[in-house]
Amino acid sequence: MYAYDKSPVNLAPRVVVTLILLVLAFLLLVARLWFLQIMRGDYYKQRSENNRLKTVYIPPPRGHFYDREGKILVKNRPAFNIEFVSEQSSDTDKTIRELSSITGVEAEELTKQLKNQKSRRRFEPKVLLQDVSRDLVAKVAARSTQLPGVIVNYYPARWYLHGDFASHVIGYIRQISDAELQSPKYAGYYQRGDLVGKYGLERKWEHFLQGKRGYQKVIVNVRGVRIKDLPAKEAAIPGHNITLNLDYAVQKAADDALKDQAGGVVAMNPKTGQIYAMASSPRFDPNMFTGEISKDQWQDLIAGRGRKLNNRAAQGAYPPGSVFKLLMGAAGLSEGVITPQTTVHCPGYLSFAGRRYHCHKRSGHGSVNLYSAIVQSCDVYFYVLGQRLGVDRIHDYASRFGLGAPTGIELVQENPGLIPSTKWKREHYKGTEQEKWFPGETLSVSIGQGASLATPLQMAVAISALVNGGKVMKPLLVQELSAAMGSYHDSDFPPKVLKDTEVASEHLDSVRKAAVGVVNDARGTGRRSKLPDEWGITVAGKTGTSQVVALSRKTDDKKTEHHAWFVGYAPAEDPEIVVSALIEHGGGGGKVAAPVVGEVLKAYFERRFVEPEEGTEEKQEQPVVEIEGEPQVQAEKKEDQE
Repeated sequence: MYAYDKSPVNLAPRVVVTLILLVLAFLLLVARLWFLQIMRGDYYKQRSENNRLKTVYIPPPRGHFYDREGKILVKNRPAFNIEFVSEQSSDTDKTIRELSSITGVEAEELTKQLKNQKSRRRFEPKVLLQDVSRDLVAKVAARSTQLPGVIVNYYPARWYLHGDFASHVIGYIRQISDAELQSPKYAGYYQRGDLVGKYGLERKWEHFLQGKRGYQKVIVNVRGVRIKDLPAKEAAIPGHNITLNLDYAVQKAADDALKDQAGGVVAMNPKTGQIYAMASSPRFDPNMFTGEISKDQWQDLIAGRGRKLNNRAAQGAYPPGSVFKLLMGAAGLSEGVITPQTTVHCPGYLSFAGRRYHCHKRSGHGSVNLYSAIVQSCDVYFYVLGQRLGVDRIHDYASRFGLGAPTGIELVQENPGLIPSTKWKREHYKGTEQEKWFPGETLSVSIGQGASLATPLQMAVAISALVNGGKVMKPLLVQELSAAMGSYHDSDFPPKVLKDTEVASEHLDSVRKAAVGVVNDARGTGRRSKLPDEWGITVAGKTGTSQVVALSRKTDDKKTEHHAWFVGYAPAEDPEIVVSALIEHGGGGGKVAAPVVGEVLKAYFERRFVEPEEGTEEKQEQPVVEIEGEPQVQAEKKEDQE
């Protein structure tokens, strides 16, 4: 058969099919490229860059705290976290198990820690172990090739050098919460994982203390191992340092004097308002917040026995007791209802409206004037004075001295206290039988009982006004701010007069004379606050006892014992320092609170008379009533009771 006899092959269909397949393949390739470049372009670009380029943020050192003499109280120390970048590990479970074998921490605990942290930006590390030892850092670094995604990050941890020293004033820091991140106060700059002030001055001055984070661009390999640093970088800027008005020696004396007693102590300069000490007990160690805190630990701090986070000096409100009699004396003299010579006979009680309102001394004080009534703390004298003034005038004068309102100190959640009035009761008990003011309630308020409440800080401010000529000073904790690099300095924290009591100086002098007698008269109740005779410094003040329960309900339980007050100042003729002390359930103010004030005064003045011991650290750089407010005060020895 000849060649020209073969049937011709029709190639057209095959060409068409081939062309179709080629077009489809091309379209698939274009679609894939479109998907990779357009749809997922940002994702793969980020992955590519993170395999080679990474920004390492450098946390800024937080500002330091110093006392008024330049002694450092709080600074930073180097600390290390073990963190995990899940995107850099192909097998998270395997990595966690390997890390567990190195650290000794259960894998389940590490996994739980990883899951508890809410999602962050891609390639942003999550903390697995916080503030680990240098030995553990070395172990992890030595086996880094077996731990893909595991990194060790440095950060400056807060270091409170003196443990629980002034912990309620200085406060503590913790990791920022999601709620805070969304608030205007923190939005914009702060990121998840940042440490911020949560309490005290750490919180109040957060934006000054925080500083500004720096960054460093680095090249890393596919495992996230740092290979090379790039020129692109910016140094972290440390936060501002804060110098406080606190005096280390005075604060320590206040802390030590409280010991294991619940209560608060405030020491301030009556002329400037500078706070030399603010102690609250029981205390807490802010260093505990640099690590993880268990739920039980947190509950113990906020609701456990003693409620350690409660700043009793500024947040604890108590009936002011007989300390209030100093202000009553000033009010009575100013209103002309008494003179220094006015006498009242005290048989041990006052009969009023068919009831007996007892004095703390059931046998009575006999005939007393203003001086002897304050020195011996005669209740009957002040019952009579209270009747003459009336509750609204008492409220007026107490308010003039700063009671019943926040002092304006640089702390949060200050308790305003309470000085009752007819208006207050009408509004507070509106629509009930109790909205009417009963005359018997005035008697209770006259001796600092009933509904009256004040904080140790408020009493320090009030007595400061009494002894400085009638000026109510704003209490000041901060003395100056300064940038670590020297670019900023602010020492403009001048004394600030909140108000004038408008009480004549001769009336204030009459009350102050009696306050000297409280400590120095043979009949005085505050003798245990005296300083050594050889120092020649006269102490003055007033004791007080505020009832917790009426005597009919008092038991041997410590919780029903009276609160003990003493507010003292020195030198009496030209006061430099006022100290207010409240001991919860302490009993008598003269027995318990006066010695506490004495220890604080001693710490303030002894540097003038006692040479420092060899090796001493040098200055470093950088109420209650059962019927109509009737007070029922237990009859005890005067020095123990008042």
